[in-house]
Amino acid sequence: MTNSKSDLLMLAILGIIITIGASLFIYFSNNHLVERQIIYATSGAYFLWSLLYHYFRGDLHFSIIIEYLVFALLAVVITTSTLF
Repeated sequence: MTNSKSDLLMLAILGIIITIGASLFIYFSNNHLVERQIIYATSGAYFLWSLLYHYFRGDLHFSIIIEYLVFALLAVVITTSTLF
């Protein structure tokens, strides 16, 4: 599944995930505990999205899984370290 329509759909889903995560993060800006939970949920959704994206493209390999996991964890570390 490497046609442009499916790629656009998957990228739209990623955009929705990031937009919802950012919107909730801003909405709950006074509650650091909820912000952390939003960061964890958004990073987890991003990681799951990346697995599905590469699975449907047919190029899901262990190195890709590790790469997306590292990026998701890096995003968690960077964003949670700026909360306080």
